Amino acid sequence: MIIVRMTLISLILISVTYAQQTPVDSGGTVTGRVYDQETGNPVEFANVILFSSADSSKSALDATGRNGEFTLRHIRPGFYFLQIQIIGYALRVIDQIHILRLRRAYNLGRIYISPTAIRLPNVVSEGRRSAVTYELDKQVIDVSQIKTALAGTAADVLENVPSVNVDINGNVSLRGSSSFQVLVDGRPSVMNAQDALQQIPASSIKSIEIMTNPTAKYDASGSAGIINIVLRKNSNLGLSGIVNLMGGLDDKYGGNFILQYKTPFLSYDFGLDLNRRSYPGTNKQEKQFIIGSNTSFLNSDGNMLWQRIVSGVRGGLGFNFDRSDNLTLGGRYGTRAFHRFATLNFSQWTVEDPQKLYYLDNTNHNHSGNFYELNANYQHEFGKNGHEIVGNVSYQYSSSDETSISTATQFATQIGGTKTTELGPQHELRGNIDYTLPIGKYEKFSAGSEFFSRIYQDINKLFVFDTTTSAFDFQAPYSHDNNFNRTRFAAYSMFSDRLDSLQVQIGFRTEYTYQLVAQTDTNQRFTFSRWDYFPSLHTSYSFAGGTQIMASYTRRIDRPDGGDLEPFYSWFDANNVHLGNPTVRPDLIDSYDVGVQTGVGPITLSNDVYYRFTHDKRKDIFSVYAPNVTLRTVANVGTDQSLGYEFGVAFNPVSIWQLNLMGDIYDYKISGVIASIPFSNESVDWNIKSNNTFSFSPSTEVQLNTRYYSPSVTAQGTWGGYFTTDLAVKQEIIGKTLTLTLQANDLFSTGRREFTSQGVDFYNYNYYYRRAPMVVLNLRYTFNNYKSHTESIGGQSEN
Repeated sequence: MIIVRMTLISLILISVTYAQQTPVDSGGTVTGRVYDQETGNPVEFANVILFSSADSSKSALDATGRNGEFTLRHIRPGFYFLQIQIIGYALRVIDQIHILRLRRAYNLGRIYISPTAIRLPNVVSEGRRSAVTYELDKQVIDVSQIKTALAGTAADVLENVPSVNVDINGNVSLRGSSSFQVLVDGRPSVMNAQDALQQIPASSIKSIEIMTNPTAKYDASGSAGIINIVLRKNSNLGLSGIVNLMGGLDDKYGGNFILQYKTPFLSYDFGLDLNRRSYPGTNKQEKQFIIGSNTSFLNSDGNMLWQRIVSGVRGGLGFNFDRSDNLTLGGRYGTRAFHRFATLNFSQWTVEDPQKLYYLDNTNHNHSGNFYELNANYQHEFGKNGHEIVGNVSYQYSSSDETSISTATQFATQIGGTKTTELGPQHELRGNIDYTLPIGKYEKFSAGSEFFSRIYQDINKLFVFDTTTSAFDFQAPYSHDNNFNRTRFAAYSMFSDRLDSLQVQIGFRTEYTYQLVAQTDTNQRFTFSRWDYFPSLHTSYSFAGGTQIMASYTRRIDRPDGGDLEPFYSWFDANNVHLGNPTVRPDLIDSYDVGVQTGVGPITLSNDVYYRFTHDKRKDIFSVYAPNVTLRTVANVGTDQSLGYEFGVAFNPVSIWQLNLMGDIYDYKISGVIASIPFSNESVDWNIKSNNTFSFSPSTEVQLNTRYYSPSVTAQGTWGGYFTTDLAVKQEIIGKTLTLTLQANDLFSTGRREFTSQGVDFYNYNYYYRRAPMVVLNLRYTFNNYKSHTESIGGQSEN
């Protein structure tokens, strides 16, 4: 905890040192707008500093607003030069600014700034944006800078960014929590969070926004925050597109293309994608079950294969009626399938009967279905810049057909087995309206409301193999029909202002939730309704030199999903059964964050201290259901808390080497009561990631990424630590038009996971190894996606 305390003291000292700013009282103004040289988008939160040419003293300071605009006021007549500073971009200097007594308004027009560039004698390194940039309420990940994930998915990208952990099974956690929302272009994904990140191709993503403390504008669901996937689009007129093809070892292949045609009044986009990912591996388990005085043992080891297959088509139409109104219509249709095949050698025995029974178990688990989404977005801009109203409505449908068949054989004769099925469609309707009113240059008021409704049905059936009939017999007591309905209404308001270099945003959100769980075959009904309240506060202070300090607080909620609420036993296989809890309560989370981003010469630094406290912590609880059968239930066990420090360092050790070093260390504690027995577990968890990019020529790059995750605790167990290394080689063949990338993930086959859990009546050890390295070749072709921008400096009007 010494690092955490030192960081807090540093933040306080920085605040005291830079708290005083002396305004200059005179009458001239310097205005302009700052844009990204590569994308043409406005750059927000850039520091704009005006210096006197006579003695280099600071004369005025501003930070760019939402549209990249800035205004420097009270400038005395004289000669000046201007600096534009923001982390991730090269310093921009504009000379020969002359304020005259008869010409006090000086408009610089559009000013373009470039991603960080390194220039040494006889060496010119192409400008390259930092992979991670920081804004008031989020981190923004430039996916094009993560070469080792180009042929993968969104989850593969997140392996290499701050705040996020991804285990070897692809399960994503945000600052140690798997409870977060996934948005796609600002809208909730039709798939659940983990599936969405596993299935969206990295090649179709422009950037990923990570919001650990989202503002009151966003749905409060998800204890750890929000991950927003921003898909690729193109602002250039005419036809443009990207085509990707991918193939690799162990049955990995896929591809996608995105086409867009854009006119000043209409835009059309269309995309197709197919992604097939197979992960062979081995698994070993050792289990112990205690029932009274009887103790039984169940061990297994063998081969496993995890497979994900997703395909889809998406399209959209955009109508720009005039400068004030535009309408966007979009849709997506797709299919998804998840398969797990296992061939395991089992042995079981008891203390009373140590003679081991050996058998072979084959499990085939399939989870598949189709989905589609329709959405519409309407935006009206009033006369004043930034004064607008935006409305969204979306409808989502997904089917879920799940079948699991396990067969136990001995000497080629089947001696047991189970078959489970789960069928059910899901419907989701969502609509929201957001209004933004600029009051002054920096003052802004926002308000909005949201409606959400989700309805789905689960039809669960269990069949058990009968050795006398050699058939699977239907088990009515363990087969149920369940309906679920959750409706939510929300409203929010926010106000933001800026005073010199201090920016403040305060918000408040309230949500009403109604929930119904109905088991139709037994006529059981469980209802739930409540109001929840979610305040938020975000602040930012910018110093001369590009340093920025940010602090925020939000309250979040993590609601149980339908599976957690089902009031009956459902079987996964012959050795695992689940029982939901329709009375379980949602988690409530208070989240605090303080961070500093700065630059020391060519080095970019970021530091964050965060604290998260969870009330009514909900956890999966494991116990013994019967000999050799594990029962999983869910309950509110108590509280958990995380106090952590996160850092990032980006610099160029030599001209061809760009290094990004990221780390996270946090003290995690969970305590409460399980089965009437108090417990308390605590660990210091940490991880470190190193992303190294070597630019041997303008067309050849090599990226080497390493990651280490420390051991960590849960309510009933411990995860082991592990280390992985990824390598990618990128070669541009025809400029930026045709690119080949060869990547090898888990290069040294060190990505192995161990989990140990135990309670008063059980012990479980699990070891999983995924075959590595995973080698994939990606081919990308783009057209009409790279155009230079012209700029005007020193003019009197904007281009």
